[in-house]
Amino acid sequence: MKKLIFIAIVLIPLFQTIKAALPELGWGPTITTGLNLYVSTTGADTNDGSVNTPFKTLAKAQTYIRTLKTTSGLPANGITVWIRAGRYQMSPLAFTSADNGAVDKPIIYRAYNNESVSLFTGKQILSTNWKALSAAARLRVNPKISPDSLREIDVAAMAVSNAGTFPDSFTASWNIFDFMVNNQRQPISQWPNPDENIRNLNSPGWISCNGSKDVQTFFYGPGGKAVDNNSTNELDLDGTNRSQRWKSSMAAGHNLWLKGFWRVPWSPVTVKVAEINTTGNWIKLAVNTYGGMGSKYTANADANGTYRIGDGKEKWCLINNLDEIDQPGEWAYDFLDKKVYYYPSMDLSKVESYFADNSLPVIKCTSTSYLSFIALNIEGGQGNGFDFSTCSNMFVGGCTIRNVGGIGINDNGGSANSYQGNNIYETGAQGIYLANCGSRLKLTSANISVTNNHIHHIGKLSSSFAIKMDQCVGISLTHNLIHDIPAGGITTNLINNCTFEYNEVHNIALYESDNGAFYNYGGWTTYGNEVRYNFVHHVNRSNGYYTDDGTSGFNYYNNIAQNTLNPFLTGGGHHVIGRNTLIVECLKTSSIDDRGISRFYFVSAASYGGRVRDISPKAEPWLSYGKQMMTKYGYAVNDTLWGCTLDSLWHPEYPNGSKLIDNVEVNSKGFSKPTHGTYTIGNNVSVSTVSAAGFYDYVNMDLRTNNATILGKFPDLNTAFPLMGLKSDEYRVRVVTRAEVGGLANRGSSGDPWAEDPIHP
Repeated sequence: MKKLIFIAIVLIPLFQTIKAALPELGWGPTITTGLNLYVSTTGADTNDGSVNTPFKTLAKAQTYIRTLKTTSGLPANGITVWIRAGRYQMSPLAFTSADNGAVDKPIIYRAYNNESVSLFTGKQILSTNWKALSAAARLRVNPKISPDSLREIDVAAMAVSNAGTFPDSFTASWNIFDFMVNNQRQPISQWPNPDENIRNLNSPGWISCNGSKDVQTFFYGPGGKAVDNNSTNELDLDGTNRSQRWKSSMAAGHNLWLKGFWRVPWSPVTVKVAEINTTGNWIKLAVNTYGGMGSKYTANADANGTYRIGDGKEKWCLINNLDEIDQPGEWAYDFLDKKVYYYPSMDLSKVESYFADNSLPVIKCTSTSYLSFIALNIEGGQGNGFDFSTCSNMFVGGCTIRNVGGIGINDNGGSANSYQGNNIYETGAQGIYLANCGSRLKLTSANISVTNNHIHHIGKLSSSFAIKMDQCVGISLTHNLIHDIPAGGITTNLINNCTFEYNEVHNIALYESDNGAFYNYGGWTTYGNEVRYNFVHHVNRSNGYYTDDGTSGFNYYNNIAQNTLNPFLTGGGHHVIGRNTLIVECLKTSSIDDRGISRFYFVSAASYGGRVRDISPKAEPWLSYGKQMMTKYGYAVNDTLWGCTLDSLWHPEYPNGSKLIDNVEVNSKGFSKPTHGTYTIGNNVSVSTVSAAGFYDYVNMDLRTNNATILGKFPDLNTAFPLMGLKSDEYRVRVVTRAEVGGLANRGSSGDPWAEDPIHP
């Protein structure tokens, strides 16, 4: 795989533009049910829930329905709970099998027509809670600003629950509350600031190590032997005596945490600082990071290989510290003082602010079925927005999920669920996560649909993918728009028989690398997945269609890859087919590689041959499935799934059966082939320039054309292209334009290789 140096970009103005635009979402069709209940902020739970005397809380409506089910049963055609306009300050809602509807008697929770409903679990902050800084805190304020600019709040006095401390090391879990003002997540303090590029040599928001001292220690100034030979003390470059200020804070009991790409350029690890040595110019971390210190692509620094010399590109920053609050909006929670310190950008008496503190999902459903949630705003929690566990026939449509600390929609073990026309943004983690949906062992389809969702600006607390799928069968992802993502776009691990079509992805990998707009993982059993009619563009820090580390059986066709790194990157797997794709101004080659040789993708390996053996390939349903795959996708006669895969003489470490055929390139870099294996790269054609391609309006990303060469490889391009991305339906009344969401340009300069695999030009 080719490793990339990421570019971190701050996009607040664009985000505000999106939110200020006309409404995108609709309220969906009205279904006539046997009973209508009503909830209003002006109602009372002693009422009967009728239109004129509504309940006050959703919890009361839920209890009423449970009682009704046990007495007279659900009415014909089910129940609709109509929720009137307003913000419902509430405890998280938990649904169980006691709340189930039925196939002909659904239970629907929805906003009343054309009214804005917010289900909110945040902890409100009063303006009177804010105080001037204490004398001790004033001594720690950044020298660049006046202490009078900051305010503090006693978190303990507010009974905030998630107010402990960070663990010594973490990657994903945020562990503490979050902070919002006027429904905007406020940025945790950071040095360098997210838009700050020290010496114009680093990615904005980061500085780099100057070499490793030992397995837990790096140099920030002279003393190391990094590959780049750059030993500039960036920490103290601005004259504010930063290293000594940090050291003094630690001596007073205010611990520091650094977030960094200490070993690899993905999954940054945040680690507590153990010691700062200002004479030796080094910082020691409290625990060993992932794999030790120093880029794994550099030489060993000790005989045991427990750490590397480092290349001088390992990026890091400090987070959550009073000492580095220097921009309006920044805040920090001090674990010793039990106080939040904040640099307000406006009069605190004129804003609405709250802590997202409740770690439970806003809506949690366990073993439920036939429930619908329509046109609701889900916000203010520190956990997931919707969290479904072993649920079936659930529907979430036309909802806005924002300002939650976890995942927007989390589905574990679901079946026949549908997520349609939702807007998901400002989540702490993924937009949508599907896990264990369907059975891989039995090849039972989950029949889950994820369609027409707009997912952007997610992963705010832990670098995340827009949509992630683990161990799933039979998922359909269609017409989703994904952009402004810190990591990859759509990412899968160990899936089968899934369909990805008419999705649009741009501006991903803004924070980390080694991913793709479509990134797939899992080894030699991931057959039957189809990726077709998708539009990937302005992804110059990531790859287009990437099957990593032996992943096999993916079928890519009739897609578009514009301005990616590798448009196709096939990492050693079998029967990966990329065909009839339009490739425009991509920065690296489309490639099939044989990394499996050097990485030991052998029959004896647990992650490769072992996973094939785990599915019992000589028994049903996998025995017949292998034959079906051979027939459907035209694999070679001697590629008898699964016999060949477990035959060392077939060399399954080679990319056997993979193809890059019948594609058309416009001003791109061609195709690169492996040294070993039975593969096909051929019948691809090229158009020399964008001008010669004759696109209808390339500046505005209209890639329809009358060019005969392009249409010869992609005959239905002109009819398929307008269908790619979001569409109008009953839950999405307006489709945002590419100009509105910044889909006409990259967010920064192209990524650079970290030279893991120099075989990908």
